[in-house]
Formats: sequence, structure tokens, C-alpha cells
Amino acid sequence: MHHLLAQQLKQATATDGTVDLDRLLADVSRAYDAADRARHREQQASEDIQSQLDDLRAGIQAEADARFNAVMKNVGEAVITIDMDGRIETFNRTAEEMFGYDAVELVGHDIAILTTEERASRFRAALTEYAHTGDARPLEALRESEGRRKDGDLFPAELAIAEVQLGGRPCFVGVIRDISAQVETERQLRESEGRFRDLVGSASDWFWETDADGRLTFVSERISNVLGVKASAIVGATFFDLGLADDGTAAKEYRQELAERRSFRDRVFHVGPPEGHDSRVIRISGIPILDRGEFVGYRGVGVDVTREVAAERRARQAQQLLADAIERIVDGLAVYDAADRLVLFNPEYRRVFAGMSHVIKLGVHFEEVVRHNPAVFDTEGMPFEQWVAKRLQYHRDASGQPFVVRMADGRWILHREFRMADGGTVGLRTDISELKRREQELESLRRLYRLILDAAGEGIVGLDRGGRVIFANRSTAHLLGYPPEQMVGQDFHALVQPFRRDGTPCVPADTVMARAYGQGAAGEVSGAVFHTAEGASLPVDYYAAPIDEDGGVSGAVVVFRDATLRLRYERTLADSHRELERLVAERTRELTQEVSNRARIESSLRESRERLKGITDSLFEGVVVVDRHGRLSFANPSARALLALDGDPEGLPIDAVLSLDSRGRPEASVPPWTAVLEGGENICDNDAVFVTADGRALDVAYGCTGLRVGGEVKAVVISFRDISPLKAAQREALQSSRMASVGQLAAGIAHEINTPIQYIGDNLRFISESIHSVAQAVAAGRALAAAAEASAAATYAETLANEDVDYLVEEIPRAVDQSLEGVGQVARIVLSMKEFSHPGSSSKTMVDINRALDNTVTVARNTWKHVAEVVTDYQPDLPPVPCYAGELNQVFLNIIVNAAHAIEAAGRAGEGRISIATSLRDGSVSIRLSDNGTGIADDIRDKIFDPFFTTKDVGKGTGQGLAISRDVVVVKHGGRIEVESRHGRGTVFTVLLPVAPPEDDAAEHWGGQP
Repeated sequence: MHHLLAQQLKQATATDGTVDLDRLLADVSRAYDAADRARHREQQASEDIQSQLDDLRAGIQAEADARFNAVMKNVGEAVITIDMDGRIETFNRTAEEMFGYDAVELVGHDIAILTTEERASRFRAALTEYAHTGDARPLEALRESEGRRKDGDLFPAELAIAEVQLGGRPCFVGVIRDISAQVETERQLRESEGRFRDLVGSASDWFWETDADGRLTFVSERISNVLGVKASAIVGATFFDLGLADDGTAAKEYRQELAERRSFRDRVFHVGPPEGHDSRVIRISGIPILDRGEFVGYRGVGVDVTREVAAERRARQAQQLLADAIERIVDGLAVYDAADRLVLFNPEYRRVFAGMSHVIKLGVHFEEVVRHNPAVFDTEGMPFEQWVAKRLQYHRDASGQPFVVRMADGRWILHREFRMADGGTVGLRTDISELKRREQELESLRRLYRLILDAAGEGIVGLDRGGRVIFANRSTAHLLGYPPEQMVGQDFHALVQPFRRDGTPCVPADTVMARAYGQGAAGEVSGAVFHTAEGASLPVDYYAAPIDEDGGVSGAVVVFRDATLRLRYERTLADSHRELERLVAERTRELTQEVSNRARIESSLRESRERLKGITDSLFEGVVVVDRHGRLSFANPSARALLALDGDPEGLPIDAVLSLDSRGRPEASVPPWTAVLEGGENICDNDAVFVTADGRALDVAYGCTGLRVGGEVKAVVISFRDISPLKAAQREALQSSRMASVGQLAAGIAHEINTPIQYIGDNLRFISESIHSVAQAVAAGRALAAAAEASAAATYAETLANEDVDYLVEEIPRAVDQSLEGVGQVARIVLSMKEFSHPGSSSKTMVDINRALDNTVTVARNTWKHVAEVVTDYQPDLPPVPCYAGELNQVFLNIIVNAAHAIEAAGRAGEGRISIATSLRDGSVSIRLSDNGTGIADDIRDKIFDPFFTTKDVGKGTGQGLAISRDVVVVKHGGRIEVESRHGRGTVFTVLLPVAPPEDDAAEHWGGQP
């Protein structure tokens, strides 16, 4: 319901709700009348307004047209109006300049004249669609276009089309802008952006941006190659988070720069722990970003400088190493600046100038150094000022050429000086004194080699890499007829013009000489022909070898000899060969006859072999044959019985059948049959011990003889016999010898004892007789004492004189002392005899060698006292020796008795001398017993230790003494006995006894105690 009708209805309604219809209709009628009046007024006002609007529109249109025309003339863009058929109606001044047409030339023409046919077709199609549908969007879509100028040149254009009403009819206004510059700018911008992207992708730097709080908002992807993380992973982080905070100083400076919004450059810090494997060092630089004057963050670049930092560290290390190297360089090094002042030198440089080292200091001029002390330099006769001038000129030139200065103390110093880029000079000083000495030695050696080469009977020629002669010895000159100095520098091939044996000339490149100096291959040629200076042909054999220097070939040496005699010999040999063939034919016929004879001989040989086997089988001695491989090839029945071999031992290793007991005999450590197989002399030993396969020790006398075939030992024959009964007899002979020695000494000892006994008896008889006189004198004294008369003194004196009391008082003490000395001597002889003849024990005891020698000397005194004196020189701190005392005493006795007999035989009775000395030598006790007797003849020296060999008359020697002595020293004590003798001058026996018993001998000889 209309609000006015609702109000009228409310006014016409009574309080009781009834409606006054008349009132309501009257109010409605009045309302309609008022509305008609108002509508009339409004219509009138509208018509007035419409009239005013039409006038205003006409004015505005005229003004718009005027303005449009003014714009068309003055606008900076081309403006064209086109009718609905696409023909040009207007064309402003800018369009004329843009397209090169005058307006009158284009008005009425189709728009296609200003563009390409393709774009004109698209424009017509858009017009046609607009004419049918009224849709202007296809026209608005033609924004990008292409214009064609009057001269046909195409250019990019931007087109804006709008519909307008001109003169009450619709048309289109096209605004065209030449965008050639914009397109070119965009192209350049795209190229620039491409180059920038390529640069960013290829550059080692990476780009970053931060916000105002220093947090990264952008990081280029290049950082992934540097830090190993994606760029997105560190967006939001600060450089403090990446590691800048770890460097307190750098972090403080960076915070100050951020607070002051200042640019910063080359801020370097570690990313990751510095000692870590993946640690990186980066350097960042940045500038603040301002947006309308407000700070919004930083933009900058970062670069990985890990390598640069490491390089700087290595450079510092290298600089330090260089300084250390300069300090330690063996040459003197000095650097002078452009003003010739000393700015750097090492200690060796100062040592070069001995006697003026205090002058060598920083800032000193080189001329001051040279002139300071003329006595330091040896100018070799040149005036000092002239020498200084020459030295300074060399220093100023600094060409690097070596310059040798001789010092006054005899040293030679090599100087080398080089100019630096800044005008300074680097000088090196090398002490070449030793080199000079070696050069002199080398020159002497060259002369010696020249003498040696000249003394050689063969021609020797040295060639360089081109085959030219660099030296030739005297024999070369003699054989070829050229003086050596004339050959030097000549092509050797052209000089001798070598020919082959078949008469064809040798091509230079194909000769052995050319291969030697060109390719480094040695070679030999036999039967070549050289031409001499006179043009004669000289048959030669020559050998060419390369000369190697520093790993390369520097030439060759050719050694040749005159082959005339060899060729003559070969011809003679060929004749002999033919003669030999003839003789062989004759010999063949003879051999045919001999074959039948050999069959008969072989039959006889088999019979002889059977007889030989029968003989060896019947031998009492054992015989075995050992081949070169150390295996038995034969053993006779006696050998199998002695060695307890069952069955046929052929093929068994000799070491599995028997071995030689080498205790105490170092020379037997290598089996004798092995030595014989290796080509040694035959071996014979009359006192040895074989150890059989079952462990038995067999005393044997054996001999080893090599079986030679064609001068080469093919096998060894070992023959041996059991000498156990002989060893038992030898032991009995030893005991008998000892007893015989004791028996022989008994008479002498009895005489030795008899002498002191005699003067002991004489002294005792003298004492007995004298006691009676002393007793009478004493009795007289007592009587006188009792009488005490005046005449008593005279009587007492007479009694003393009659009884010779003064003599008795003087002599009785002497007789008593002599008697006591005689008793002591008897006691010593008896004690020595007791110790010497003490029966030996079954085990070794520790023996004082000095005391044993004293006892032996005392026991044998009667043998030597009339022919010689005994001089002893004992080492006082000699250690005791483990040995069989009785048997060792017998050894010493045998040697001392032999020495006394030798002195007596030499006729030196009373002038003889037996010297006995002991000492400790290399872990053994040495007993040296020497005499000045007859000595031993050279032809019997090797036989003196053989059993039953003696040089004494029949009945005076058994020939067992030295044989037994050797057995006791070598076999039983593991020692050595050595002999030195000069016939007619004397003999020295040296007995060496080990202080410590051998390990394999300890248990046996020391009762099994360790």
C-alpha cells in the first residue's frame, strides 16, 4: 500500500475502527489533483531542461570537435579516423611524420595501405563483426600491430581503437604509437636480463637480499654449490646464524654497519667449524636498499673465498718457508736495492767474507764491501783498483754470468748476480773450493785415461751425436795413419769408408756405429773393412756402444782391432777343418774296429767290477759312496754292520745315516763330505766320532775322497774304521805316559829332595857337635858364677876361646835357618808332586790355571834347571777354568819337557829361556809357552800332533805327548792349541781354553747340573 494512501486511510478511520469512506475518497481526489499539477510542472521543467541540454550539447560538440581537431594536430601520437568501411577520413600531423604520407594522399584510401595485408585482413574482419553484432572487443584486441611507411619500411606499432560520433555518424579513432624504440629497449632488456641470468648462473658470486632486520629474503641458487644447501634452506636466517657471530671482531663491526645503515665490503667469516671438512670461508659485500627514502634492507653479493684464504695461508707459510730456506741455503745469498744497498742476506753470505764479516750488515753499499779489506781477496797479480773496477762492472751488469773470485785464504768463490725488475741485484756466492780441487783431480784423471787409452792395443774412437770424432787414441792413429788431432771433428764414416765382408759399401745410417750414437743400441761387426789414410784396406772387427749421459745418448765409442791375423787364422782353421774331416773319416773306420774291441773290454770290465765288489765286501773297513745329491749309492757289509743299517741303504740321505759329532771342533760344523763334493781337497781324520741313525757315538778314523769324472767331483767315497779299541789303548797310553812322566821325574825329584836333606843333615850334625861345646861353656860359666873368684874371669874367657863360642853363636842360627828353608822346599816339592799326580776325576772342576802352571814348573824343575831358566808372566785376575786338572797338567808338562829337550838339543844349556804367560782373550784363557830351542822344521810342522810321530832318538820319545795334548785340549775341553815356530830360533805353543763350558758339553762334564 502506498504510504500516502495508508496515511489517508488512518485519517479516515474512527476510534472504533470504522472507516469514513467519503472523507477517504475526498482525500484521495485531492491527492490526485495535486499530483497532476505537480506532473505538469515537472513536464514543463523537463522540456525546458531538454532544450537547454540540446543547446549545451551542441556547444559541447562544437567545442569537442574543435578540441579534437586541435588534439589531432598537436598530439605526439598518430591519430587516424576511419569510417565503418575502413577508409581513412582524417590523418594528423604526427601520423604524416610517422608514415611519411601527406594527409591528402591518404584520405579516402583503405587502411590497408598503412599495414601489412595480414593485419589489414584481421582489421576488416573485426569491422564486419562489429557491424553485425555491435561487439567492439575484436577491435580492442588489435593492440599490437605493424605499420608500413611510404617507403615500405615496416615498424612495430601499438594501436588503440575507439568508437566516436563525428557529425552524428559513428566512426573509429585509431591512436598509433611507434614502439620501435620500446621494442628495441625491451629486446636489449631481454638480452641484458639473459646476460644477467647467465652471469649469475656462471659467476662464482651469489646474490642476496635481506629485510630491515638483517634476515635473508632472497639468495641466488649459486649458494647451493658453495654451502651445499638449497637457497630456500637459509632464507630467513641471518649472517650471524651462518657463522659471522663466531668472529667477535667481525661481528661487532658488522653490527655497527647495520645500525648505521652503512655499506660494507669484504666481510669475511667461516661457515661451519674452521677445522671441519666441509668448512667454507665466504666474503660478503652489501649496500642498503631505500624505498622512497625508507631503509628496507640490504642487497649484495657473496663469494666463496675458501681457496683464497687457504692460498693466503699457504702463501704465508711459503713466505715463512722461503725465509727459512734462505737462512738454510748452502749458498751465500744477498739482495741489493736499486741504490746498491744491502737489504737482505743469509748467514752463509756473511761466512763467505771471512775476516770482514762485521762489515756485512743491512744498508752497506756493495762497493764498501769490496773495498773494505784488500787482504781478503787474491787479485792474482792484478792491481787492486783495476780488480775492483772489474768487479764493480760485473756487479753493475748483473747478467747472471758466473764470476769466480779467489780468496786470500785459498778458497774459490763462484759469484752470480741477477738484475731484478725494480733495479736491485740478487747475488749468489758459492764456495767451489772443493769443486776446483775435484776439477784438478778430474783433469789428472783425464790425463790418466788418455794415457790408458793411448796404451791400449786396440783403436778407440769417441763419436758425438752426429758421428763426428771427439777423441782418438794412439792405436787408432797407428792403424788408420791419421794424426789424432786431424781426425777430431771429422765424420768417422767418411774418414774410414767402411765396407762389408762381401765388398759392398756400408750405408752410413745402417751401420752399427750410427745405431749406437743415434738410437743408443750397442752392436758388434766382424770382418768389416776400413780404409786408411794411404787408401789401403784394413780388415777390422769393431764394437760400437752408446755413451749415456743424464739418461740420454750423447754419442758412441767405437773399439776396433786389426782382423788380419784373425782372418788368416780362420783360413788356417778352415784348412784344418777339412783335414779334420779327413782324419774323422779315417778314425771312423778305426772306431768300427774298436767297437768290437770295446765289447770285449766291457765284458772284462763287468768281471773287474764283480771282483772290486768282492774286494769291498771283504774289507774290514766300512766303505760308503755318496752322490752329488747327498744320497748313499753304495755301502759295503762292514759299513752296514758298523752303522747298524738294515736292508739296502741305497738312496738314503747321508744325514739320515750318519753325522759327524762336531763338539769342540768348529771346523767340523760343515760335513766333510759336503766340502769334498764342492771341490775341496780330500779329508782324513784319525780321531773323529760318527753319530749313527740310532744315536750311537762311534769312534772312527775316516777318510773322504772325491770320485772325479772329467775333472769334476761326481761322488764321495767315505772309508772308516772303528777305533774304539784304539781309543781305549790311547787312554791307557795316556795314563802310562803320565806314569812314565812321573817315573822319569821321580829320580829328579828324589835328587831335588836329597839336596835340601843333605844340608839339613849337615846342619843338624853341626848343631849336635856344637851343642857339646856350648854346654861346656855354659857349665864353666855356672862354675865361675859359683866360685866368684878373681881368677874366674880369665878362666871363663879361656874356656870361651877354646870352645870357639863366638863362632858357634854366629853359625848356629844360620844352620837353623838353612834347615828350615830346606824343610820348606821339601814341603813345596812334595805338595806340588801331590797336586800334579792327583788322580783325575770323571767330571770337570774349576781350576786355577796359574797355580796349575806353578805346580807343573816345580815338578819339572829337575828337567829344565840345568838347561834354561823359567820366566812367568801371569795375569793375576785370571778366572778359573772348567777342566780335567790332571790331564791339563800333563799337557803343560809335555810342552815344558819338550821345550827343555829342544833347548838342550840346540846347545844353549845355561842360556835357554822358557817363558810362560797367561791372559784372557775373547772369552778364553790363553796359556803361551815359548822357548828358544831348535824350533820345528817346516816339513814336519803338520805332523807333530800325529800319534807316534817323534823327532827324538829311539828310546827317548814315544810320539804320544803332543797327540795326547791335542786330544785333551781340543776334544775334551773344546779349546784350541796353536803352534808358531822358526827353525833354529824357537817355538811358541798357545793353548786356548774356554772360560764357559759349551752348552752341549755342560751336562756331560758337570754331572748333569745346569
